[in-house]
Amino acid sequence: MNITVKVDEITLSTVVADTVAFDEDGDTYSTGQQTVAHLVAAQIVERLVKDDRYPGLRDQVMEIRREEIRAAVRPSIDEALARPIYKTNTYGERTGQQTTLAELIADEARKQLTEPADRYRSEKGSILQQAVRAEVQKAFQAEIADAVQKTRDLVIAEMGGDIAQQITKAVTAGLSKRS
Repeated sequence: MNITVKVDEITLSTVVADTVAFDEDGDTYSTGQQTVAHLVAAQIVERLVKDDRYPGLRDQVMEIRREEIRAAVRPSIDEALARPIYKTNTYGERTGQQTTLAELIADEARKQLTEPADRYRSEKGSILQQAVRAEVQKAFQAEIADAVQKTRDLVIAEMGGDIAQQITKAVTAGLSKRS
């Protein structure tokens, strides 16, 4: 008994299996078809993941992916920012003149810069003032820390590396005179 299998042509789009899944009742349903291309891709992924160079390659692929998505989405974003819209109330009724989303965003940014951080107490300043104040404080603290470190290095250079011994001797001598 001879079994003969004849395959005319195999391409990447040749379907080799139907993929199925189970619903919440336990019944199966088709989720698609698996092609030779799917199997080849699975083999490539399996081999790449085992390679030491995979993390770098993955990062490169992800960066290319992000760039392609940005390029594809950018025209839609530009169109949405420039398209005329109307301000509406909570019921969706027009309340103002025609404007653009870009103008609304700019107006909201201006409000955020001048609006007090705490609506009940304005003595702490606006959001912008608080951010500037925090950055100045960080810069000032960094300058102070740098100056203290330079002074500490200078004292160690002047007194030598045995500063701890000199302090111990001075404290011991002072305590012995008290007795």
